[in-house]
Amino acid sequence: MKLDQIGFWSEIKLEIIKEYANAYTSIMSKQSWCKGYVYIDAFAGAGTHISRRTGEMVLGSPLNALEVALPFTEYYFIDLDEDRADFFGKLARENPNIHSYHGDCNEILVNDIFPLLGWDAFKRALCILDPYGLHLKWETIKTAADLKTVDIFINFPIMDMNRNVLFEDFAKAEPEDVKRMSAFWGDESWKQLLYREQETLFGETHHVRIEDYQVLAKEYCKRLKQVGFNDVPEPILMRNIKGGPLYYLCFASQKSVAKDIVNDIFNKHRTYANY
Repeated sequence: MKLDQIGFWSEIKLEIIKEYANAYTSIMSKQSWCKGYVYIDAFAGAGTHISRRTGEMVLGSPLNALEVALPFTEYYFIDLDEDRADFFGKLARENPNIHSYHGDCNEILVNDIFPLLGWDAFKRALCILDPYGLHLKWETIKTAADLKTVDIFINFPIMDMNRNVLFEDFAKAEPEDVKRMSAFWGDESWKQLLYREQETLFGETHHVRIEDYQVLAKEYCKRLKQVGFNDVPEPILMRNIKGGPLYYLCFASQKSVAKDIVNDIFNKHRTYANY
C-alpha cells in the first residue's frame, strides 16, 4: 500500500488532533452517565505517512487515536480506497471495538454510524473529517450537528477550491467542480460572497471574484454555529512549504470547555502561521 508523504503542517495537524483526543478521553472517562466515547475517522488513509522533513514514518490520526493514554471505547474508520479500508479491516478482526468501512463517508456516516450516537444512547464522539478536497457534504455536517453528541475537526480545503473553483473569472470553473463546492458549502450562497457581476465592453455580463478565501473560511465557521454547533473557535491556517494556503483546520462542538481546549491547542501552534 502506497504511503503519502506529508509536510510540516500535516504533522502539526496530527499533533493537534492527538492532543485533543487525549484531553477528550481524559474528560469523558470521568463522566459516570457516559456509556461510550467514540472516535471516528472519515478519511482514515493508510494509517501511517512519511515525513517530507525527516523521511521517517509518522503515525496517522487513526493510529494516534488508538494509542491515547485512555483509549476510546469504540473506533470507526472509513476510507474510499479499498486497500486502506482493508488495513483497518484487519485491525477490526483483531479488536471488536474497531469497525472498518469501505466507501463514501457521507453515506456511511449518515446511514450507519451517526444513528448509533443519538442523545438517548448516552454516547459522545470525536469525528475527524479530513478530506484532500471537496469530498465532504454539508448534509453530513448538519446531521452531526443535529445529534448534539459529536465534536468535529474539519479540513476546509482552500487548495482544492483555488485550483478548481475560485477563479478570478467564475466562468472558467467547471460545472462539476461548482456542484462539489455547493455540496460542501450546503447551497450556492458562497457565490454571492466572492463574486459580483461585471459588464464587458461588449455589453456581456460575467462574474468577477472580489473576495478571497479568508472570507469563505470565516463564513463557514459562522455556518457551523448556525447549523447547531454552539462553540466554534477561530480556525487555524495550514500552509505549504512555500507559505501558501493549503487549508483551514476548523473545530466545532456543543461544549464551551471543548472550544477552550482547542483554542489553547490552536494558539500554541498558531504562531507558526506567521513564518
